[in-house]
Amino acid sequence: MHAIYSLNKFYQHSYLYQYLEPRDLVLAPLFILLVYALANSFVKGRIRKDLRKYFIPALTLKMFGAIASGLVYQYYYRGGDTMEFYTSASFIYSVFRSHPLDGIHLLSAMPVWIYPELVQYDFLPFIYDPTTWTIVRITSFVNLFSFDSYPVISIYFSIFSLYSSWKFFTLLADIYPDDKLIKRFSYCLFYIPSVFFWGSGVFKDTLTLGGLFLVTYHIYQIFILRKLGIGQFLWLFLGLYLMYSIRLFFLIILIPCLGFWLFAEFRDRIIKSDTIKAISFPFLLAISTTVIILGVGRVMSTDEKLSAEALQQKAEGFQSWHGSLGGSAYDLGITDYSTASLIKVFPKAINVTLFRPYLTEAHSGFQLITALQSLFFLIYLVYTLVKARLSGISAITKDPLILFSLTFSLFYSFVAGFTSYNFGALDRYKIPALPFFMLALVLANYHAAHDSPKSRRGLAK
Repeated sequence: MHAIYSLNKFYQHSYLYQYLEPRDLVLAPLFILLVYALANSFVKGRIRKDLRKYFIPALTLKMFGAIASGLVYQYYYRGGDTMEFYTSASFIYSVFRSHPLDGIHLLSAMPVWIYPELVQYDFLPFIYDPTTWTIVRITSFVNLFSFDSYPVISIYFSIFSLYSSWKFFTLLADIYPDDKLIKRFSYCLFYIPSVFFWGSGVFKDTLTLGGLFLVTYHIYQIFILRKLGIGQFLWLFLGLYLMYSIRLFFLIILIPCLGFWLFAEFRDRIIKSDTIKAISFPFLLAISTTVIILGVGRVMSTDEKLSAEALQQKAEGFQSWHGSLGGSAYDLGITDYSTASLIKVFPKAINVTLFRPYLTEAHSGFQLITALQSLFFLIYLVYTLVKARLSGISAITKDPLILFSLTFSLFYSFVAGFTSYNFGALDRYKIPALPFFMLALVLANYHAAHDSPKSRRGLAK
């Protein structure tokens, strides 16, 4: 009952609660200086020379995104889910300080199962939602080492975001050891505005995007490079846990696409004939698409939370709520949720995720930035199609990483575009698709400019 007593006191003073306090003006800069000091030491001792120049700029963008997104939520939006995560974590932190055993007990399961009295405190977002509770538990644990400071917590999240994306960046640099191409990879992973802004702070998106990079990296390490260390499996498990416990559809889309990548890798080793390789491409694409459809159908048929009826209600809820927000809403024109209707809106959903809002649809400064980013993606796509032509299409059939990046980004873009129905929400939901879509375009351009792509190192022979 100590937790309830602490919550009563917390609730009484919650109207005075500030997420960014004067003490953060001291704590945050000191912590940032410490991070940079450790980062400089890490760069010199752990990062190969040709990649060192990318690390500190990437770290700076991640920390900027983490701090800036917190400021936006406090002073522009005046609240939001990131602040609710922090409010909940701060409450649990107060329980830990006064009664550590109660704090451990509180984190051991859904709190409402242990303390039914919590239902009266509707300002806590984790009461009934297990996915939100996962974020709160992680934020609460990090808060134990953050002095109950929101900026410090957000910096921890940015470090995790950097670590996971950096691992994938090093994998790309190993597969394609070309300095100009490595520089473009850094743009794909670290410099996309929506990704470093919404994918670095105290958000679900930070953890799920990090999980995506970890799973992709370690699947390649285990199955292609055959590195079977305990660390590989622990990090892989963490990435799978983050996606499974927060956004299950990540895995439903990711696993078949990774299977497609692995199959294409082994296809290149087993099949020596270029003709047979080219013929196998549509076959592989059909298999990947079928696996995704069957996988989604299987989950929908066995999980009542993901049944067709539940998904329809959830989608309608997204559309109704986001659509009510006025100028930033969009409509795909769907009237029912049959398979035929979903197939019909598939290209519309992809278009809205990757190429909208258009400049004419931007109604605020934030939307203008997103519109410029979307315009860049559209121009770069057109440029790639014009430059690459048939050689770019041929590259897609030959390069397993392009196959993976393109299939994942397109399927995920459909899910994000279909469920958001508001450009503000979409700007966050779509960030997993953006690095992989840009990566596919970069690689297509690279192959178009090289009749014989440079040999890839690091592959197991």
